[in-house]
Amino acid sequence: MFENRVNAILYLCLGLFSLFPLVSAAEDAAKKPVPIAAQEEPTTLTTDKKPVPIAAQEEPTTPTTDKKPVPLAAQEPTTPTTTTPKPSAEPESADKPAQSQPQADEDDETKELTQAVKKLQLEHAKLRLEHEHKLLKLQQEKERLSLENELHFVKQTKLLAQLNALKSRLELENALRSQQQQKLLAALQTERQNIAMQNALQAERNRQKELEIQFETTQLEFQRFKLNTEIVSLNRKIATRAKTEEWENQVNKPKEYLKEPFVDGQLVISDRNIVLDGPIFDGTAKYVVGRIQYYNNKTTEYPIFIVIDYCPGGSVMEGSRILKAMKKSRAPVYVVVKSFAASMAAVITTLAERSYALPDAVILHHQVSGISMGNRTEHREQLKIIDEWSERLIQPVADKMGITLDDFTKKMYEHNSIGDWFEFANAAVKYKWVSHIIEDIRDTSYTKRPVEQEEEDDGFRQRQEKIDEPGKKRYVKLPRLRPMDVYHLHNPDNYYRH
Repeated sequence: MFENRVNAILYLCLGLFSLFPLVSAAEDAAKKPVPIAAQEEPTTLTTDKKPVPIAAQEEPTTPTTDKKPVPLAAQEPTTPTTTTPKPSAEPESADKPAQSQPQADEDDETKELTQAVKKLQLEHAKLRLEHEHKLLKLQQEKERLSLENELHFVKQTKLLAQLNALKSRLELENALRSQQQQKLLAALQTERQNIAMQNALQAERNRQKELEIQFETTQLEFQRFKLNTEIVSLNRKIATRAKTEEWENQVNKPKEYLKEPFVDGQLVISDRNIVLDGPIFDGTAKYVVGRIQYYNNKTTEYPIFIVIDYCPGGSVMEGSRILKAMKKSRAPVYVVVKSFAASMAAVITTLAERSYALPDAVILHHQVSGISMGNRTEHREQLKIIDEWSERLIQPVADKMGITLDDFTKKMYEHNSIGDWFEFANAAVKYKWVSHIIEDIRDTSYTKRPVEQEEEDDGFRQRQEKIDEPGKKRYVKLPRLRPMDVYHLHNPDNYYRH
């Protein structure tokens, strides 16, 4: 029993030691270069026969995997020899149960050791096959790399030959180009010398020309200085004459302002005046009111004059704005009529704080008139607007006269069949249309000599006057009125049309 256990342990150790030569041999084979003969005949490495493990070669009597090892006690004959005394029946029967238990334990250990040895043999065979397979791959890789190296060597040899040929060709081209450059450089140096000589000659000519130009320039500078001196003298004389004429063409004394401009029938008008000529239309109120504000901002001590030369009236909206500005002005606003003031201009004259007129000036009042279009209701609405403006503009005139609006309207038609009641200024004073009759006007705003020139554009008539083809009559087309506005305009000959 002890011998069987020893034999199994020896067999296991021999199997383990047989693995190390195979592993080292495989590693050495992978590191060593493959011989030429092996490269030429790679098929000699493969074989149909599997290598025999070393342990198997050393111990051929080792039992195979199919047969289990037999214990030494089993191999011995059970029949006792003649020399061995036969024990009695009672001792054998007593020792038999004691010997059977250890023998069973030994058999189990032997079986386990045998199975371990078989497992190691199988792993050994597997490792050997793997190492042989790796060695074959390494040999094939070496052959492939050897072929690639040869191919690279052939390509490098060919490329080197091409580069040598290219180098020779470039050297020849460089030599030829160098010769050409030397010839070109020689030609350029010759040309440079010629140009340098030409430049020197031209520089000398330029210097001579420059001296001539300097001489001529000096003469011209002298003449210019002489002329400038004469011009300065003439300009001084002209400036003196212009200043003298300017001095003589204006009033060279302080401006005159009077708090009471009307003295002994003479009215003195300062430069604080606003001219109101032509029809009153869109923009007139802005012109007049702006100047009233300006003169108020300048000073409120002296009066402002609205001078009417010839004004047939016009927009009631524009006229209403002018009346409001006159009433709200901090400085007094007086109206002066020289020739004709009708309709809206007559209302402005009558309702002014003070109004002055020459004896032959004409003042004309009539009803507010307008043109309406549309149906019956629209006509009534337009008539209502006219009545409202009459209450706002004509009623104050009637109140100043001390009569009613209806009486004022009746008197218009008593004095004229079409309702245009006009009076000269000396008669208009009785109706309080004008405050004072003046015999003379002294306008101190004319501080410069009037210049004779073409007739100026009055801003409306010169631009808008047209000829009526059928009747060959001249007329002026009035601008379109804004909503709620009407014309309070004296227009007997239909000169103003809209």
